[in-house]
Amino acid sequence: MASKKNDKTSTPETGAEDVDNLFVGSVAKAFRVLEAFGQGKPMMGFSQIAREVGLEKSAAQRAAHTLWKLGYLDKVGPAGEYRLTKRCLDLGHAFRKSNRIVECAEPYLRFLRRKTDASINLTMLDGPDSMFIIRYTNSAMLSNDLGGGLRMPAWCTATGVAMLSALDDEQIRVILSQSDLKPVMPGTIWETDKIMERIHRSREEGYVLGVEEDFASDITLACAVRDGLTGEIAAIGASYSSETTSVKAVMNGCRQLMMSTAQEIEAKLMTL
Repeated sequence: MASKKNDKTSTPETGAEDVDNLFVGSVAKAFRVLEAFGQGKPMMGFSQIAREVGLEKSAAQRAAHTLWKLGYLDKVGPAGEYRLTKRCLDLGHAFRKSNRIVECAEPYLRFLRRKTDASINLTMLDGPDSMFIIRYTNSAMLSNDLGGGLRMPAWCTATGVAMLSALDDEQIRVILSQSDLKPVMPGTIWETDKIMERIHRSREEGYVLGVEEDFASDITLACAVRDGLTGEIAAIGASYSSETTSVKAVMNGCRQLMMSTAQEIEAKLMTL
């Protein structure tokens, strides 16, 4: 059933609420149900779903039942609780295969992994978050418990700051206004004016260096990648453990390679 005429949606670019007569509330409820599952909540009955999502029990039951019939939820256990099915992975796989940046960057990421001792990342902006789309880890970085799909606030990660540097200042300030700016680690740069200074410096230098700003013992060097056709922005990052290398070694051995690889990806995108 389509939503009423006073349905509102919030736009990521402006943060403003706009009336959207095409917005379908039932579809939104279904996705909210899917998004409620995760670590700590692997299985839920419709009563718990209703509490987590903020729906009436009947609405949660209808949404969960529909997703079960479509194959995106499964019923398990004696109480018939719901859980996500493997079919949900199809959506992520389809994104990776259809997104221009992801498809173009993947062979370059494998190249970087062979050429360095780093964990290699591809991240993309999703609202105020930096989302890890691809991550090739090394053994020294496994303790950081990262993987495809992990979200981090963009402002406190090297890859996130690299992506923010590809936006204009007005867009950046909207994103920062949507973010919870606070120290995450001792090395976190979290004050708005200092974040903006860092972003401006990144624009000039073409890279971002982060040292223990989101994880302990982490050194990350990142560069932005822009798709000239779609305007979409991503970042490639190389993450090292400070227990096995130094900032100076990362800068000397990795900076130019990362910058040139980002430029090659952008050039390749222009030919697709």
